[in-house]
Amino acid sequence: MSLADRIASIEAMTAAERKAEWRRLMKSSPPPAFGAGLLARALAHHEQEKALGRLSAADLKRLRRSASISKEGTLGSPGAVRPGSRLSRTWQGEVHQVVVLDDGVDYRGRRFSSLSAVAREITGARWSGPRFFGLYSPRLGKMRAGQNG
Repeated sequence: MSLADRIASIEAMTAAERKAEWRRLMKSSPPPAFGAGLLARALAHHEQEKALGRLSAADLKRLRRSASISKEGTLGSPGAVRPGSRLSRTWQGEVHQVVVLDDGVDYRGRRFSSLSAVAREITGARWSGPRFFGLYSPRLGKMRAGQNG
């Protein structure tokens, strides 16, 4: 089975099947507390590493450094997510992407003052923008940036 076919099969799995696949591939139980979409991406990443090899230690170090939390504050505070950063979230089967600007965020050609304003636009409910876009996990109790799973 080709890598593309394997990734397509992961995408077609139910959440329960993805969890079972994680246990089979990683020989661990239970799988991390990811949503079904993130778990699918983690499984696809694992398949890509098996097929294509891993990044070198130097490349991983460069990626971690470029994705580190800014010294001005934690993610969600002004200046913490650098302008030009792209964030995405799948909501009800649709992918929503924003681009961080110097003074807000761009969502579908409209400027918003914050990630929370965009999350409200998408869902119709009040959300923490950093939480909605996966920058903050209350389960982990910390801001997340540059962390892979």
